Amino acid sequence: MDKDVTVLKAVSGFVALSMWIMLAATPALLGLLLAGPVCLVLGEVNGGVVVSFTVIGMICGAVWAERIRSGEGLSAFWNKLVASPELDRY
Repeated sequence: MDKDVTVLKAVSGFVALSMWIMLAATPALLGLLLAGPVCLVLGEVNGGVVVSFTVIGMICGAVWAERIRSGEGLSAFWNKLVASPELDRY
């Protein structure tokens, strides 16, 4: 009986961790996309610019994900995203 509870807690923790990582990675990807036009303006692909934009996005994403986790909860936030009535049209 205790093994079942331990396995369920591990699976629950893995799901929560994956939701947190997805929330934190979204602004990091946005930072990576914003680094493209900056590199075009500079005329070269500058690794420092790309890394700095991505790290700033990851820091913002981690703060955002942590505020959601401690506030309303990760699963409640994802439920609102997925169960949006606007998405039922598509």
